Amino acid sequence: GVPMLVGLEGLPLGKGKTALIDAEEGSVVIDPNDEARALFRRRAAAGADEKQRAAAVALAPARSADSVDVAVSVNVADPDELAGIDVRSCDGVGLMRTEFLYGSGLPEEETQLAAYRRVVEWAAGRPVVIRTVDAGGDKPVPGFTLEETNPFLGLRGIRLALARPEVFRVQIRALLRVAAQGPVSVMFPMVSVAAEYEAARALFLEEAQALEARGIRFAMPRLGIMVEVPAVAIAPQLLSDAAFFSIGSNDLTQYVLAAGRDNGSVAGLADARHPAVLSLIETVVRFGAEQGIPVSLCGDAGSDPAALPALLATGLRSVSVAPAQLPLAKLAISRTTVGTRS
Repeated sequence: GVPMLVGLEGLPLGKGKTALIDAEEGSVVIDPNDEARALFRRRAAAGADEKQRAAAVALAPARSADSVDVAVSVNVADPDELAGIDVRSCDGVGLMRTEFLYGSGLPEEETQLAAYRRVVEWAAGRPVVIRTVDAGGDKPVPGFTLEETNPFLGLRGIRLALARPEVFRVQIRALLRVAAQGPVSVMFPMVSVAAEYEAARALFLEEAQALEARGIRFAMPRLGIMVEVPAVAIAPQLLSDAAFFSIGSNDLTQYVLAAGRDNGSVAGLADARHPAVLSLIETVVRFGAEQGIPVSLCGDAGSDPAALPALLATGLRSVSVAPAQLPLAKLAISRTTVGTRS
């Protein structure tokens, strides 16, 4: 919820100068004149009014202008984030990232279980989707990830987890155990081919048998995939064994448009509203509807009020958003007419 711009270099902003930062528009005005200041104040006031309107609908179900229900869940990077969120404002946790557990090394099973349990307890019976560790790319983990010349196309996500099964199995056991305490689903990141999903599922089955033999309480969660590799979005039928699809718009966009998400020089290209990206999202949504496979979107595009109308136009009816954007996302949905789809 804090206005911020990144990737800016060479601004003539010396000591004692004034700058107006408009993070929504993506602009910086240095040494503004009276007219620029007045415009900025008007925009700031309008933004404050918009937040008040959003707060008024925060606890209401998300529903479009033509009365179509949309599920809105939250993305969680750390259980501590949940302290300020009213669970009644969302439909559950659409993405719990687990990378925070690996910040200082490889976490033990009990450490992971405790973190997952906090989120499941907070959700109070609502669905919780936990993503297996998505290390690699722009998320290196000492002692786990490798240095690569092109890490975004390298050993990351499920590829890395399968390459290090001794590490992955620890997380799997914690996930199996927490699944006994609520409606938990697990999704695998960076899946490219069906063999990766099958290999990960096989490890879950093996660890479940081991827990059963030891008399440890567990449950088998639903196992789904992140749709972020274009190959999967183009041919989702190849992953039809997955229990659900969760579209990762950040990576899908960077791979479709060949614009690195960590490179400010090409940030203008990385737009999830590009027709090619929207076409792939629609392909996945349509396939999911035909096959009875739930489809959601958990990338940053779902948190962007400006992008939500285009996303809903693809047939998408479930998004998971950044907690700070939850009210604004609901307000944007309430103003969107989605119509009916054939």
